[in-house]
Amino acid sequence: MRRVKILALSVMLVAALFVAATANGGSSSDPLVSKSYVDVTFFKQIVSEIGDRADKAMADLKSKYFGRIADEAVVSYSDDALVTAVADEVLEQLQAEGKYLYSTSAAAPKTLISGDIISAKSGTIIILTSGSANCKSGSLIDITKGKEQYPGSALGGNTSYMFPENGGKVEITSKTATVLIDGRYSLTGYDVKYMDEAYALKKLGLVRGAADGMELYRGNTRAESITMLIRLLGEEESALSVKHQHPFTDVDAWAQNYVGYAYRMGYTKGVSETLYHGSTMTTNIQYMTFILRALGYSEEAGDFDYASAIDDAVRLGVISQNTASELYSSEFRRDQAMHISYLAMSAKVKGSNRTLLSKLVANGVVDGDAANEFLNR
Repeated sequence: MRRVKILALSVMLVAALFVAATANGGSSSDPLVSKSYVDVTFFKQIVSEIGDRADKAMADLKSKYFGRIADEAVVSYSDDALVTAVADEVLEQLQAEGKYLYSTSAAAPKTLISGDIISAKSGTIIILTSGSANCKSGSLIDITKGKEQYPGSALGGNTSYMFPENGGKVEITSKTATVLIDGRYSLTGYDVKYMDEAYALKKLGLVRGAADGMELYRGNTRAESITMLIRLLGEEESALSVKHQHPFTDVDAWAQNYVGYAYRMGYTKGVSETLYHGSTMTTNIQYMTFILRALGYSEEAGDFDYASAIDDAVRLGVISQNTASELYSSEFRRDQAMHISYLAMSAKVKGSNRTLLSKLVANGVVDGDAANEFLNR
């Protein structure tokens, strides 16, 4: 039954892909993607592969899980529930390995960094919306113009590309780039280091996301960083309870309250009197500044200087010299943001002997048992 459901869904997805490809500028007589390619090559290959994987997955599930579950439990345990539970476990394991970040949902924007390589299976769609990238291996199919994109050539902006029969790779060549990816892919070029710490923060209820939802491999925008900080401090409810005013004219609608609240609390000041630049990438110094302000330190009081925020964080006991060296020597990603946030839990709040974590416990933001588990991990 499970295999039938998967195959039926595959047929629907392939059909939807062909309809979408021919609906934008093509026709039944002159489609942007050859109908024969979809019918003969792409369709048959995808259905066959999905069927094989479905059979193997169910065989693996039976051998791994059914032996550990009493017969009466198996009878009452639904097929859907079992598949969902195992899928969650597999996704978490893939994410923990730091490389294989598969997606099978609708395309979502991902901000990547120079040197990141996207490896994808046949049928995966990629659109470069900012920055630059090259086709590294495997000729992509430009489904907007109906032509091949050969290895070594640059991808066009806002152009839909399909990975070919044998898959392929795309490499980010600009400092940062934003892409939309819809399908099955993996990301290499950076090994996530601080997944355990990210999950420890998640168990405290201070971080959202699971599996590839945390996307620790990529950079963090300024709007995302201030949102992450507000959640880390357990102040999201306060941030969203009322509309907070701010002077910035370039803040996206979803981030208005977060930026407004952070501005009122003194966590952020913007890049000028009227601009916040929420879509630009957060630097290591900017995120460290957010953390120091959240701990009660300020530039105005002479606690630290913005330009030397990382070194000042070492002096104030927030991070170690080794962490500072890492921040100076690598691109700043969500992975490093999680690491700094994790270390901040054990840092002293200005003017007290109380750590940030103990403050969160006292304020009812974090459960005491969860805090003890965090400290004893």
